Amino acid sequence: MGVTMADIAKRAGVSTVTVSRALNDKPDISKETKAHILAIARELNYAPNVHARALATGDSKTLGLIVADSANPYYAKLVRGVEDTASAHGYGVILCNTSEDQERELRAHQMLLEKRVDGMLITSIQVGSVPLYRLVREDVPFVLLNRYLEDIETDYVINDNRLGAYEATAHLCQLGHRHIAHLTGSQQISSVRERLAGYRQALEECDIPFDPTLVIRCGLFLEGAYQQAKAVVRTFSPPPTAVFAYSDLLAIGVLKALREVGLKVPQDLALVSYDDIEFAAFVEPPLTTVAQSAYEIGQQGTEILLDKIQWPEEEEWELRRVVLQPELKVRASCGSLLR
Repeated sequence: MGVTMADIAKRAGVSTVTVSRALNDKPDISKETKAHILAIARELNYAPNVHARALATGDSKTLGLIVADSANPYYAKLVRGVEDTASAHGYGVILCNTSEDQERELRAHQMLLEKRVDGMLITSIQVGSVPLYRLVREDVPFVLLNRYLEDIETDYVINDNRLGAYEATAHLCQLGHRHIAHLTGSQQISSVRERLAGYRQALEECDIPFDPTLVIRCGLFLEGAYQQAKAVVRTFSPPPTAVFAYSDLLAIGVLKALREVGLKVPQDLALVSYDDIEFAAFVEPPLTTVAQSAYEIGQQGTEILLDKIQWPEEEEWELRRVVLQPELKVRASCGSLLR
């Protein structure tokens, strides 16, 4: 059994009420007594019972974070932004990974509610708005990160996905490509829909007819991209001269597939992608990609959530919707049209 406030009180020669006041930084205790109690608490390696504190104070100093794919380096940076910001404000973070799976997403919501977190940051919204409306009913503050839903009014921090996709596709068009495939995910995901819209806009402005067969959907994981890229090369005649991949992770899967079938990037097929994860500049060839700040998305979303948690009940909360600007990073993978 761990050290309790009663143990500290016995050593300090005070009541457990006095110990509680010192540990919770209450004003009705002398500085000398408080310093003495805190010194004993450190000596005994006292760790507070967060569940008891949550019941007593109504808060747990803990945030819940639900991510779509913790193996994706993009989300690793987002998580770091959340954790750094939360820690600076005295909060811990419970991380839940869904792997884009609906059942796992629902279980994550339930577990975080049972843990009595003070609020949630959510990137995985495969099951739609139902669990979010439950958070609203139960008065649990939350902020969406990287994605949003159109059927619920809520706070979010996202990247301008449409603009980023437009710039990536337009760059390929300017290089002379007219047969550009778009490797992407499920249309349930807002960023998927926005990037497809940006892709189509660039094609339209360059007088290139939209071909729906060139929109190739897969799971947003390495293996899915790898398998689909091999299929595209085998089945399309002629094959596309360029690919715009939804993410750098998918682009890395494409690189492996093309290498296995003997095609070179960018000599045989140009490639652009999205996110600018750390690996993007180090693969061969380095990826031309749309940079978005995952760290900043996590940071700003956490700051908004902490504001919501501390917002006075008598004051009306105004929705905060932050859209960060992307930046196209041109590297070797886009090349020039060599055909």
